[in-house]
Amino acid sequence: MDEQQGQNLREDLRGIVKGELLFDDLNRSLYSTDASIFEVRPLGIAVPQDTEDVQALVRYAAEHKIPLIPRGAGSGVAGESLGPGLIVDLSRHFRSILEIGAETVRVQPGVVYRELNAELAKIGRCFAPDPASGEQCTVGGMIATNASGARALRHGYTRDHVVSLQAVLDTGDLARLQEFARWPSLQHAALDNQAGSSRLENIALAVARLLEENAELIRTNQPRTRFNRCGYLLDNVLTAKHLDLARLSVGSEGTLSILTEATLKTIPLPAGRSVVLLGFDRLEAALQASPKALEYRPAACELIERRLLTLARGSDAARFVPADIEAVLLIEFESEDAFKARELAESVVDRLHRTEKSALMAMTAHEASEIDRLWGIRAAALPSLYGLKGKARAVALIEDVGVPVEELPSFLRRVQEILQQLDTTASFMIHAGAGQVHTRPFLDLERKEDVAKLGVLAEQVHGLALELGGTVSTQHGTGLARTPWVARQYGRLYPVMREIKAIFDPQQIFNPGKIIATDFSRNSWPLRFHSGTNGAPADRHFRWSPHEFETECTNCNGCGQCRTEAPGERMCPIFRATHSEDATPRAKANLLRHLLQEPDAKALGSNAVREVADLCVNCKMCRRECPAHVNIPKLMLEAKAANVAQHGLSRSDWVLARTESFADFGSDFAFLVNTALSSRSVRWLLEKLFGVSRRRRLPRFASRSFLQRAEQRGWTQLPRSGRPSVAYFVDVFANYNDPLIAEAVVKVLHHNGFDVYVPKKQVGCGMAPLAQGDVESARESIQENLRILAAWTRENEGPIVCSEPTAALMLRQDMLDLIDDADAKIVAERAVELTSFLWDLHERGQLRTDFQPLELSLGHHVPCHLKALGQGPAGPALLALIPRLRVHTIDVSCSGMAGTFGLKAENYEISRQAGRPMLEEFSRPRVLFGSTECSPCRLQMEDGGRKRTLHPVQYLALAYGLMPELAKRLDEPIGELVL
Repeated sequence: MDEQQGQNLREDLRGIVKGELLFDDLNRSLYSTDASIFEVRPLGIAVPQDTEDVQALVRYAAEHKIPLIPRGAGSGVAGESLGPGLIVDLSRHFRSILEIGAETVRVQPGVVYRELNAELAKIGRCFAPDPASGEQCTVGGMIATNASGARALRHGYTRDHVVSLQAVLDTGDLARLQEFARWPSLQHAALDNQAGSSRLENIALAVARLLEENAELIRTNQPRTRFNRCGYLLDNVLTAKHLDLARLSVGSEGTLSILTEATLKTIPLPAGRSVVLLGFDRLEAALQASPKALEYRPAACELIERRLLTLARGSDAARFVPADIEAVLLIEFESEDAFKARELAESVVDRLHRTEKSALMAMTAHEASEIDRLWGIRAAALPSLYGLKGKARAVALIEDVGVPVEELPSFLRRVQEILQQLDTTASFMIHAGAGQVHTRPFLDLERKEDVAKLGVLAEQVHGLALELGGTVSTQHGTGLARTPWVARQYGRLYPVMREIKAIFDPQQIFNPGKIIATDFSRNSWPLRFHSGTNGAPADRHFRWSPHEFETECTNCNGCGQCRTEAPGERMCPIFRATHSEDATPRAKANLLRHLLQEPDAKALGSNAVREVADLCVNCKMCRRECPAHVNIPKLMLEAKAANVAQHGLSRSDWVLARTESFADFGSDFAFLVNTALSSRSVRWLLEKLFGVSRRRRLPRFASRSFLQRAEQRGWTQLPRSGRPSVAYFVDVFANYNDPLIAEAVVKVLHHNGFDVYVPKKQVGCGMAPLAQGDVESARESIQENLRILAAWTRENEGPIVCSEPTAALMLRQDMLDLIDDADAKIVAERAVELTSFLWDLHERGQLRTDFQPLELSLGHHVPCHLKALGQGPAGPALLALIPRLRVHTIDVSCSGMAGTFGLKAENYEISRQAGRPMLEEFSRPRVLFGSTECSPCRLQMEDGGRKRTLHPVQYLALAYGLMPELAKRLDEPIGELVL
């Protein structure tokens, strides 16, 4: 499709669809992959706002023969949400939990599984299937693939928990797919008063007739394994009394209709849970033990073999498992009776460990925290595969095979033989109780030899599974990966499946090429692009090791974990606020990988790329939490720098890049500037001219900067007392806006026996210009500071203490990406964040604790840049040392300010939305005041929470009795903002 055709299609749809329509080259690249190894560039992307939009899209697609590919989180590994047609992104607006009943829940397809169960838990219930991707996958995706999870032994598949579906049929009619009474009432009573009842009636009658005619074929052409989700699931759809079109649709991967709503069964949360971990010296011993464990009817029985166990140990999740253990079984029991689950767990241990001694070790867990600890082995194992370095990656292609449980030993032995013949190794995750085997061979898809192995492996492993009475797909979907084997698995039943597709979708507009083969086959898999340097920038603004830029661009596997909104994780704050795919770190990796294929090396600096790069606020949480540890922040800073080099800074970005200069001016003329900033007309003018939001409460400026005060007090002179000494790097906010932070730092360190040297010619750390892509200004600031701080390190052994986490992050990490200098490495090693330094003193017994009691209740927000330093938050622990001070740690989200990001008028709403979880916790009545190490976070807390907030060191100084004036600061009201 050329650009003009795309524009014509967009113009056609704009008149009938309210939602966003994306047909530009960059957005098409963002949706060209999912968590699979495939890449298919779509025609365009539609982001419907409501059901009417979906209906309009279907009618238009039917008229113009345009394929529609429904998409949720894009976390599938089989390529089921990829296609050359129009992607229908249901993850952004279809996110409502519509109704929670006593035993059912009604939801839209974009609801995230984790969020659904978090709501259901409030009434003691849950949606039973538990896929491994539950943190980010959508309910619509679960229904599309008929997802299950580790506890499928007890709870089965998604189709076992669906009551009815609301879907848009091929005519654009909205229909309720549910259980209908069979002849003769099917034609009338069950379909009366339904919108689109005529089309639905034709479908129901045709399906019922087809299934009745082929009932024996359906019964006799099923795999011998209990767990199968391959193809259209025709069993138990037509019974003596009913036709269940919802049951038929679950697992159809969007090939029969487009889901807009689902009514699901819920179950009570189990009263009792117990987990057993058994360790074995051989994989074969674990396989032999699993059938015996099944006799006790567990909810889950998982086998983790040596390679994944080693990776889990590397992430600390399995450090407690001895090195001589080659495989472990994780067995979980659920019960309505807490004691029954415990009893079953102990019975398994008695038999397999104490009596038969087949298990070398055994551990049991009955409390939630201990249960989570044991399951943490499995949770850490698979993501650890993504973080392995090197060209060969664990490839998801033959990872969804199921065989009868009794055939597991034979299957695994013969798969190992196949791998050996191809000189390949693999990892195995085995649902031992269900006979499901996730095999991931290590292949380098940049090598033609390894690409050639894909087809051979798939053919031999899938053929082996079918030979043993198994299935090619048990959990992860059919998609592009397994569609070529559906016909072989079902034989004479496959034409019936083709007829099902024809009944629902005669024009082939719903996700063609999945389940029923069309253009794609195993000989023409559209593999993801992995290499190339055409679009790699020749002039780079950051330091990159050889091929590092290209490697970072291609390291993302598309798993979608960056879409998580779990409270315990932070990535990505802007995605959490917008739910837009282009905000995800995955999308940014896709974008740059796409640019590597472009002949124009200047494409990186285009304004279109800058729009996506601006959605990265350099919080660095994705770098920390991504399983593959892709350095998206650095890639996006490179993109911003390329844009500035080509186009310069916008007026707003120029202002934000020079916040220190404006802060210096504001401090010199504090009275006039502070008065002006309280003026409605001045704030309006600032917004119009420079884009600084008039709704954002700006900090006041001190009439004398801290560096001026420090010079008067002699703190800028090198200490000569012989006591331990530290250098203090102040940064902008503590220097110009709240010098009492910096004074508290010096006084607390003095109180603890340190001399403090404050270099008087230091400047801001440079993060403000760096965040805007003004790399040269950032480098100038860094070089100026480096000259001063390096001189200190040559003469002194003490640390460089930073009260601002962002400053510590700049000195420890970002500086090294900009400057290749031996002094820079030494300064980076010496730089330390203040609260971490003080807590380290406490742990060594060197911190004074002569605190006076403070009758205060604080909410302490943990900043992203503090977490990015790789240290645990020390602030709450330090504050807890103060008698009678109550500290509530708030570690649920980014504050949303993200440095200067939240100052922009265009970002104000996104900033507040990104910080909403934190602000909700901060607004609780139990919290009277705020605490945080980060100055931008402090602005958001005082602005959104209306509670006075200080740096932890200020509370320490107050409790030490060093700065009683801070008590007055807490009593100062936060004035109303004049708009």
